[in-house]
Amino acid sequence: QLPGSFSYKIILVNTPGDTMRKNADNDMIRMILRKIRNNIADTEKLEVSLKTLSKYKSTNADFLCKSKSLSILVLTAKHHTDNPVILKLTISILTSSLTETVKAVDASKSAWHMCKDYIHDDLIKIIINERYLLEDCEMVQGAIHLLALIALIANYWLRSDDLNIESFKSECSEKRMHLAAISAMLAYKDNEEICDAGVYLIYWLQCAEDGCVQRTMWSQTLRIAIDAGLDEFDRKFEWSDEEEMQNFLDIPSVLSAFRQDPIMGVLRNTWEQHKDFNQNIANCGESVQFCVTTRHRRDCKLLKCSNCEKNLPKKKERLLCSSCRLVIYCSSRCQKKHWKKEHKLKCKQATVSTIE
Repeated sequence: QLPGSFSYKIILVNTPGDTMRKNADNDMIRMILRKIRNNIADTEKLEVSLKTLSKYKSTNADFLCKSKSLSILVLTAKHHTDNPVILKLTISILTSSLTETVKAVDASKSAWHMCKDYIHDDLIKIIINERYLLEDCEMVQGAIHLLALIALIANYWLRSDDLNIESFKSECSEKRMHLAAISAMLAYKDNEEICDAGVYLIYWLQCAEDGCVQRTMWSQTLRIAIDAGLDEFDRKFEWSDEEEMQNFLDIPSVLSAFRQDPIMGVLRNTWEQHKDFNQNIANCGESVQFCVTTRHRRDCKLLKCSNCEKNLPKKKERLLCSSCRLVIYCSSRCQKKHWKKEHKLKCKQATVSTIE
């Protein structure tokens, strides 16, 4: 059983009568798929075929997740990216079909190879497309759900030597999967399904072994706040203690930096809104925040001066803004320049936000 919203019920066949009926349905599916392939440019016929095929998406999911079936469905989706009706039907069938892959590793590998290019390219474009993002909740929900499902399959089933999942995560990061997830959560913050899938995608990328993938998802301002918070709290506190970690995240300056961060701010707000009602969002959202903090312990040497952007000197020689604690400098000269140039106004705003 898979965690959160992705815990689908798999239909198992036990009786001879059901087996015969299922085989007859598979023959019907073959005929429908041939029609889809032959009429891929004819939107009217294609829509009729997809609606007929969608009737079998639960009972015959094991057959639909075969390579030939998936290839036809993915090709259909790619061919009709501007047709919301066909796109939604195809995504819905793909999502239901791929749930069957949790039953077998071989099926998972086949499905993943067939869909991975579509996942981190076309689906991301669908989610961030303003036409869908602002006007079509159903489309966004279907796309991000399918995106999360493929990530879930990769995370739980594809750990064999012949599949480089870390490379796949890097590709997804380069294609800005995390920004697609954030855009969807920001546009539909009250939609639990969308937020569930979005938080899981951020969590999945944060679990990457490659630090570069993780570092793309939070700003230097947040790093500085965490660095200052560690000095204020106690660098020797027990990192495995969930209560102590949560106390650290509740430090006003750290909490304010999380909420103002372009990516982590959306995740934090989503987590606060849904954590009491959705266990998957509660667990994954908390894990991401803990991961950001622990990652900074290893990356603290990567902090740069907020003015000249050069690598910072040793800890003792760094200068932190004593008011907002969100900018850091390599020298007093840089601090004075940055204050006159822009920080004078921003510091007052950040201080007010922190107090609130």
